[in-house]
Amino acid sequence: MFATLPRSDQRRCATAYLRALLTSPGRKTVRAMTNSTTDLQALQQFVNASPWDWQPPRQALGRLAAQRMNLRATVVELALVPKYGEQIVGVHRRPTPTGGSVNCQVALGTFLTERGRSLPVDWRLYLNRAWGEDEAHRRRARVPDTVRRRPLEDLALELLDHAPRPHPGRTRPVILDLRGNADTRRAAAGLLERGTDFLLSLGPGERSRANVLKPPVRGPLVTLASPARLDLPGHGPGRFRLLAQWSPARDRPRQVWLTNLLDGSANDFLALLRLRNTAGEALTAISEDYGMADFTGRSFPGWNHHMTLVSAAYALDTLQLAEEDPP
Repeated sequence: MFATLPRSDQRRCATAYLRALLTSPGRKTVRAMTNSTTDLQALQQFVNASPWDWQPPRQALGRLAAQRMNLRATVVELALVPKYGEQIVGVHRRPTPTGGSVNCQVALGTFLTERGRSLPVDWRLYLNRAWGEDEAHRRRARVPDTVRRRPLEDLALELLDHAPRPHPGRTRPVILDLRGNADTRRAAAGLLERGTDFLLSLGPGERSRANVLKPPVRGPLVTLASPARLDLPGHGPGRFRLLAQWSPARDRPRQVWLTNLLDGSANDFLALLRLRNTAGEALTAISEDYGMADFTGRSFPGWNHHMTLVSAAYALDTLQLAEEDPP
């Protein structure tokens, strides 16, 4: 992954940082990992100030995942990472479903997913108005001029544009859950433009209007509506289906999805939703155990460097553990 780094000292720092992420207990800040490395200053410089490009290592990770895994879906996951203070890049207050608010970063990750395993390979950090438009904030966080405030659906589509392509003749559906924080119609139109099959979650308001779906009396907690037409920006009417996941009590939809997969059965969609759950479990693991939630730096490059290294550490651990499993 890090062969593209131009200097040998950078490659040594990448190795040291990965080792620290994998072996040090507790929080994964650079200072907290000092017991795992002898050169705190070098690692701080490498993560927060060094100008290395994080995109080539992520592309290498994507190629590695595509080679080592039997990929079934590309999942784009939304992460809300609570933070203290206001100086960490991207941090802002955001409303919660319970009516309160939380100080957090908002990030999107691309997870290449097979049955039982999912690897994060790319990331985008959402910037609100202060971080995306206020020049004082941007200078302090060293946000590049090319990075501005953009809707979450645009960041998700950009991630998909950079994701490894399926092998010729194969398809890999996209599962996208922005949890009601994006324009569903714009997201669906963008997915259609890219010619991909998809499951796209509906927001709470859209979900409540999907009253044509009734809970199953028995069997899997999934129901499918008949194909219906939906007008999308730049596309006109298109044919889609609604897929509802129901609560165990079968009294309300837990989640409602829009899909252009018209021929799948309930069991087919259950398999796709299990893949989405696998990606969600991977997101929880990297947040709690591999340092995603522990970044305290103030710079935009620093966050991207840290997330690249966190992804590499998780992939190294996951692929190595898989290779050690008995056949």
